[in-house]
Amino acid sequence: MHVEQRRERIRGRRQKRKLARSARVRRQVLRYLLLCLLLAGGAALLTRVPWRVSNLDRDIDIRGNDVVSAEQVRGVLANTVGKPIYKLDPRRLEAQVRSLEAVRFAFVRRYLFPHPHLVVDVVEEYPWATLVTDAGHPADLVISETGRLIPINEFPTIHQPDFRIYGTSEFQLTMRQVSQWATWMSYIEAQTGRAVGCLDMRNPQDVRAQDGELYLKVGSADSTLTRRLGRLASLMPAIGPYRDRLEYIDLSLDNNMPLKLAQKTDAALKPTSSTGSTGEPNATNNAVTVTEPTTTTGI
Repeated sequence: MHVEQRRERIRGRRQKRKLARSARVRRQVLRYLLLCLLLAGGAALLTRVPWRVSNLDRDIDIRGNDVVSAEQVRGVLANTVGKPIYKLDPRRLEAQVRSLEAVRFAFVRRYLFPHPHLVVDVVEEYPWATLVTDAGHPADLVISETGRLIPINEFPTIHQPDFRIYGTSEFQLTMRQVSQWATWMSYIEAQTGRAVGCLDMRNPQDVRAQDGELYLKVGSADSTLTRRLGRLASLMPAIGPYRDRLEYIDLSLDNNMPLKLAQKTDAALKPTSSTGSTGEPNATNNAVTVTEPTTTTGI
């Protein structure tokens, strides 16, 4: 009797283990089925539901644009309309935005919620100076702070810079050179109390600058230029008696600072060009046209 009870208990335990094993298998199969259904449903949702950019103004958010207009950015991304947002390549879209001359960097992010849309963050080229290659025609280029030459029409929301640079058609500056010249111009302005209006760089060995009513012969941009410009502060009080005859201050020499004098007339203080008087420094004919012999005094 004791043996039969023991056998019955063993059979009962085996039956319970078998039932538990079957229940685990059923639960595992059910989990896999549910997972497959969820994956299939998600795939159907992504492919069937229109997760698309349907409206450029509403579905493309532009940030960081002060120079380039939102319409310009949306214009280069017009090909995204109607395409599933998960199929859009952010790197390719960023390259399209960087094709705009005024854009330096671009970053594109995709969002599905609360509605499918793109967020575009731009880092822009900012205009530093207007480039004039022909004094007889309006300027159509600006120099950015990184040295890039960009058409003025790429800056529809920004007026062209008042600071002008006269250069040749092959004129080019690097970002480092732009920063250096900006520092030098600020140095001049701090000493004279006037804003530098233009810089004539058509002859790199004979650079000229106009600072209010003063014309400065800067010379070449070598390692001594900062020191040569630093002499302006001590020179400014001495030019008072000569102001009515002063043509320009020569800062190109390393040892002295001569003032070029002439009889001051309207024609004498304005340089000549192929189209007539422009009122800007001219590096090709000593910057001025004089009406009487000139003299030079050392200061």
